[in-house]
Amino acid sequence: MTPAASSTSLWLRGDNPKPGPRPAYTLDQLADVGVRLADVDGLRALSMRRIADDLGTAAASLYRYVDGKNDLVALMVDRVAAEYDYPPLTGNVRTDVFAMLDQARALHQRHPWLREGLGEVTSLSPDLGPNSIRFLDRMVGALASAGLDANATMMGVSLLSGWVRTFAGMEATGFSAPAMGASDHIPAMLAHGDYPHLTRLLATADSASAPVDNDAVFRAGVEALLFGIVR
Repeated sequence: MTPAASSTSLWLRGDNPKPGPRPAYTLDQLADVGVRLADVDGLRALSMRRIADDLGTAAASLYRYVDGKNDLVALMVDRVAAEYDYPPLTGNVRTDVFAMLDQARALHQRHPWLREGLGEVTSLSPDLGPNSIRFLDRMVGALASAGLDANATMMGVSLLSGWVRTFAGMEATGFSAPAMGASDHIPAMLAHGDYPHLTRLLATADSASAPVDNDAVFRAGVEALLFGIVR
């Protein structure tokens, strides 16, 4: 981070507080209220006025802490990143990556607004908060034993984190892993068109086999990415 950026970074403004009365709230308190409200009503229902009403203060007073809703969302995203647990690294890339990404998926499930919040934060500012940087640091550590260079490591972290966000979005819309032969729709459609590959696949499907669940799909995606990243 350059010195110029440091002076305006949301995370470093405490080094240069705005003049006026001593702040009555901490940034964590604002974030906690925002997270609680967004967990119930979603991100779009959130506003500076709603935060202020919950705290029992005027909306204008919040601008002593943040410049607007974008700052608030950034605080919220970083606040939920404090929920990660960091077990000791094992040196096994697969074990260490899954230790974090399984938690990341669960974080999205607990906070359905998080995917949208991450999109807003990353599109508006490159700055990461301290909890988010800790997660990034751990992901770099998880890939360290693969011996990748800096660019390949950061690309790997980006791809893996992107898969979590993508899968979280699919689950939020009610996605469930497809199972061959689970319904009559596809066989009926195959009877009215030229779909040789699907027809052959369905003919070899074992109806007695266990269905594929979302956990298996999620893990298969991570495994596929790791195959390309760590090859």
